[in-house]
Amino acid sequence: MIKNFMKGLLFGSLTGAAAGLLFAPNSGKKTREKIISEIDETTNLTLDVNESLAQFKEALIVTKETAAELLPVFQSGIEKDIENFQFQAEPRIAKIQEQIDKLSDELTQLTDEFSETQESDNPTQRFHLNRPK
Repeated sequence: MIKNFMKGLLFGSLTGAAAGLLFAPNSGKKTREKIISEIDETTNLTLDVNESLAQFKEALIVTKETAAELLPVFQSGIEKDIENFQFQAEPRIAKIQEQIDKLSDELTQLTDEFSETQESDNPTQRFHLNRPK
């Protein structure tokens, strides 16, 4: 079945080509010149594409080599920056945590004092806030 299809395809192609040449508006010489010109253009285009692909491949190789050289340096620089940031941030974070703990203790103390005042039987006693020193 495939053989018959291929035979029909080949026969149809040859018949079409022959009919095209026979009924072409140009003379045989002009038709041959046109075919040769088209083949030359196609050949030149193919060579240009191959040359462009070769240049692209070379550029890709250079880019890969450059990336292989630069990425480790860039990565180590980023790692050093992160270490420096952590070194600088840790004492600040500790101070902030101390302040939070201190404020939490003072808030607990004030809450306790306020609760004691509210529970007091003496309505004339006032609640006094002490400012932290």
